[in-house]
Amino acid sequence: MTCKSSSNDVSGISRKEPPLQQHDSIKSIFATSDLLIDILRPLIDEDFLPALFSLSLVSKNFHQASLSDQLWREICYTRWKGKWGFHLRWKNALKDHFYSLEQEKTKQPSQDEPKPANNFWKSRYFFEEQDATRNLILAEELETLVFDFRFWIGQPTVIDGRIVVKSGLLESASSEVRFSKPTQVCERSEEEDISGAMWSARGCLTGHPCKEPGIEWFLDELSGIVQWGFVPNLWPQGSVQRVDNWGWQIQNPNVVLRSIDPSPSPAIISEVSEWDETKLDEIERECSKNHGKIVTRHHLWKDLLDTLENIPLRNTPSVDGFRVTAEIPRAFIEHYE
Repeated sequence: MTCKSSSNDVSGISRKEPPLQQHDSIKSIFATSDLLIDILRPLIDEDFLPALFSLSLVSKNFHQASLSDQLWREICYTRWKGKWGFHLRWKNALKDHFYSLEQEKTKQPSQDEPKPANNFWKSRYFFEEQDATRNLILAEELETLVFDFRFWIGQPTVIDGRIVVKSGLLESASSEVRFSKPTQVCERSEEEDISGAMWSARGCLTGHPCKEPGIEWFLDELSGIVQWGFVPNLWPQGSVQRVDNWGWQIQNPNVVLRSIDPSPSPAIISEVSEWDETKLDEIERECSKNHGKIVTRHHLWKDLLDTLENIPLRNTPSVDGFRVTAEIPRAFIEHYE
């Protein structure tokens, strides 16, 4: 007797439906933007962006999560917290974010236009990245900063019978150098046309190691050249640069200055996650109060101190058959070889 196979029976094996319920549960997890953000949040670090851009190509949901303003806010915080000026940068960003949201509330919705995505933090991230490459400083920025002043070349000492000039970077000559509020140079006169330059602004330099009054400074905002001294005999011209930690550096052949990053109490900044004018004003007061007090930190000069090399000084006589050598950071060796 021949038995007919039923539609649900193939060669004696019953056909079972796939476990759709389990599959749908997994799919629903990756369909939730908030949950995707929670998954991505622990991955945020300095090298997170390439991974984020790759993940944004995985699916529509990952792409939407990668645009989340909440996610980019945390990316900004992680990126900025190790950079010079973090506390004031964070304060300004929170303030601008608050007012951008307030401005959105006042806009009349239009049926013809879709609601714009809130991408404040992503835009702010790339704005700060671009600004960190700027090597030209404005006079109003310069006069808000306090600098640590150090000489490239320090004092000579004897090591194993040889004269070695220690690096001046090992010790601060002054931690209170300030470029006072400038006065605009509107007319070109013989006194103001120093070294053939047309200066944008000038002011009084205080805190210089020589401790003599009457030192003036001059800035050309278009070239980033700054010079100071006793008019008309100024010391060598210096150039303004940005260092890797986004701080400001001014250097000439003799000295180098780096802007001090005033740090408020960690307890204050940790409490501020959204715009709170009272708390953020307290941060600004703390920054102002601490200017010049936190200057002996090794990390301010770490990149230069870690690359010191002992090289022979040019145009110096030998002593007992040995050349006089000096400790010079690698990036500055070409000036002395």
